[in-house]
Amino acid sequence: MGVPTFLETGHMTEGFPIRVIHTGDQFNYAAHWHEEVEMVFVEGDYGRIGVNSSIYELQKGDVLVIKPGDVHCFLPGTQNLTIILFRMELFTSSFIEDTDWLGMKQLFNKTSVIPASTCKERALGEYLSALSAEESNRQAGYKWAMIARLYDFIVQLLRTIDPSEDSDALNWQITTSKKFEFIEGVCEYLEEHYAENIKLDQVADHIKFSKFYVCKLFKDIKGITLMEYLNHFRIIKSEWALLFSEDSILDIAVSHGFNNINSFNRLFKKYNNCTPSDFRKKHKTNNAKYEG
Repeated sequence: MGVPTFLETGHMTEGFPIRVIHTGDQFNYAAHWHEEVEMVFVEGDYGRIGVNSSIYELQKGDVLVIKPGDVHCFLPGTQNLTIILFRMELFTSSFIEDTDWLGMKQLFNKTSVIPASTCKERALGEYLSALSAEESNRQAGYKWAMIARLYDFIVQLLRTIDPSEDSDALNWQITTSKKFEFIEGVCEYLEEHYAENIKLDQVADHIKFSKFYVCKLFKDIKGITLMEYLNHFRIIKSEWALLFSEDSILDIAVSHGFNNINSFNRLFKKYNNCTPSDFRKKHKTNNAKYEG
């Protein structure tokens, strides 16, 4: 199947900027991205996580800090993780000096691994475990305690890791919120209207930007053109229709935004190395593996 790399929204509890996820013995999750920082604590023996074009092979006790906006997925073989997501606005405050806030931004400007040895030396895992325990037990004031434990963890990170000062970090600090607002609006519009004959003028009008700016900024952020993103999403949706419906391939192509069967076949083969009919024959009898 093609690999979806789409915006994940609605996964945070309304009104609270921290979420804790515990995975099982085997955990797979398709490629996605979001505007929250994600910290992955490997509690099992092994973790295999793809981030952008890299694959991180993690061992028990390692922590992977994933930068907002980085496309990431959890690959087969990954075991028992504690995942903590939080929004950066949790740390905005008028009493924090600009230099301190800059250090915080730079700290999370790059996806990085904190090895188990460092985590143990600085007791980083203990802070994450304490935060997780507060979420699980939910005693009085647990949300305040979760925020406090996260602050403790961040302080230890700042004292352990020297944030790099570079132009990219400064650029990310200044523009990331506006970039996320822009890309979220575009992606949500495309994913809501993917079955229609979407024109660039419609997207630009919805976002209230010029066509040129929409195309340029989308390519700068995502690394692909807007139409490549849209067609890839259409292919992903069509895969599920091929697996779980009896509709003809022509009907699936038309209902997923393709004007003709030839363009559908060509793009489907690009992402799957096979035709839609071959895909259906190959996977129709093994649908369970595509639960997600």
